[in-house]
Amino acid sequence: MVIGLILISAALMAIDSRLRSALITYGSFTAATLWLAFPREAAPLSLAFFAALALVKLVVGPVALIMLVRRYKVPDDLAPSLNLAWRLLLVIGTILAAHEIRRMTAFSDVTAAGVVFYAIFTSMLIVLLHRNLLAHVIGLLMLGSAITLAGAVFSPGLPGAIEIADTFDAVLATVVALALARALIAFDPNLDVRSLRELRG
Repeated sequence: MVIGLILISAALMAIDSRLRSALITYGSFTAATLWLAFPREAAPLSLAFFAALALVKLVVGPVALIMLVRRYKVPDDLAPSLNLAWRLLLVIGTILAAHEIRRMTAFSDVTAAGVVFYAIFTSMLIVLLHRNLLAHVIGLLMLGSAITLAGAVFSPGLPGAIEIADTFDAVLATVVALALARALIAFDPNLDVRSLRELRG
């Protein structure tokens, strides 16, 4: 059921073009990946860092995005670069690619290998398929959740130092990305990647 939630929510993120539904599916995706990555037999310190990571991904990031949307009246359109049919085909291609990787000899013994690669590929796909800056922030936050899942699946015994670094990177990336998005949206709520490409020094 949790794996199905990851598959569906990530696919909806890539296919849909509305910011509000993207925030809902992001929450579902992140909650599911964190559930699979939860260190059930870890030390209290590791659990504390995991809780901090979950707090940033499930509360701090989404709340900051919602505040940006309400304060600056950001349009609900994520400005997809391709039409719905192409986005759907790319999601199907991502599922097939993850399935083929799971069948490779190197990953055949890893139970959730296909889900990990699907989560990573779809997170990158969200950044590539949408021109809205907030969609890029959401995609990068999703990529962080997918990397956390990858660490739990491929290296369940990661040392505490790596977990600390992961948590710090998540906090720093979230703060920087949201600060940048706030500055750009305050300048123009309709600003997207195409506008940034037209900037000249």
